[in-house]
Amino acid sequence: MKVALKIDVDTHQGLAEGVPQLARTLTDLGVTGTFFIAMGPDNSGRAIMRMFRNPGFLTKMRRTNAVAMYGMRTVLSGTLLPARPIALAYPQVIRDLAAAGFEVGLHGYDHVYWQDHIGELDEAAVRAEIEEAAEVYRAILGDQPKCFAAPGWRTSAIAARVLEAMRLGYHSDTRGRDPYRCRVDGQVLTTPEIPTTLPTLDEVMGTAAVAAAGSVVEYYLRQMREDVLNVHTIHAETEGMGQLEVLVALLKALQSHGAEFVRLNEIASGLAPAELPICEVVRASLPGRAGWVSAQGPAT
Repeated sequence: MKVALKIDVDTHQGLAEGVPQLARTLTDLGVTGTFFIAMGPDNSGRAIMRMFRNPGFLTKMRRTNAVAMYGMRTVLSGTLLPARPIALAYPQVIRDLAAAGFEVGLHGYDHVYWQDHIGELDEAAVRAEIEEAAEVYRAILGDQPKCFAAPGWRTSAIAARVLEAMRLGYHSDTRGRDPYRCRVDGQVLTTPEIPTTLPTLDEVMGTAAVAAAGSVVEYYLRQMREDVLNVHTIHAETEGMGQLEVLVALLKALQSHGAEFVRLNEIASGLAPAELPICEVVRASLPGRAGWVSAQGPAT
């Protein structure tokens, strides 16, 4: 059983507190992973506007007790309180990740802006978001970024074409089943897409599915597939902080079941793009998540 941890870092607090705790925990357990870091400002407070557009967002906020999980400073960041930088506030934390052997990739620039507006952004705006993120990455790590994960699993045909021109090793922008190549407006892209294959903790916390399984750990053990890659996205703000004990219990249970933990770049390096299925990227709804996500469509 192969398991790839995709670790999204969306906020200033997540990088300051969650990432160091996760790095120590994973190192102690001998587990590797890929950290995708939002490189720009923490405008988390602006996400509150989603509750007026999508009632499901408010339901999720209540179910996960988001205010307690994220803290009031993060919840108000970019609205009543100034937006704080994420990556540039803690460059050494990012350098330490790379030095410890973790993979580090781009999770966009302004996470909230991308997630809320990617469907309407033109090429110039998308390119600016990606280039600003890449510039911060280069300033911190002195190297070109080699992978990208779309904030909120939301992408567009324009974003896919801009990323294709960067010649990345892969991107991880969607929810799906297995690695594939994207067909965008009739064009088949070269860059492999490695989708998240499992529900996230915030999607399943407090749900009937977890209650039926008896625990979060047992729920995830039942979701894992033995014969293919399992990509599990965790968050520095969730599993890296208030839900760290849950993550540790899950990782230990997976290890006891013989799981092999891999970085996404290790998976990408072993893929033969010409042999991957070709799939459209479609919009989908997922249980426990408000709004749409980009998802792997049927193979064509």
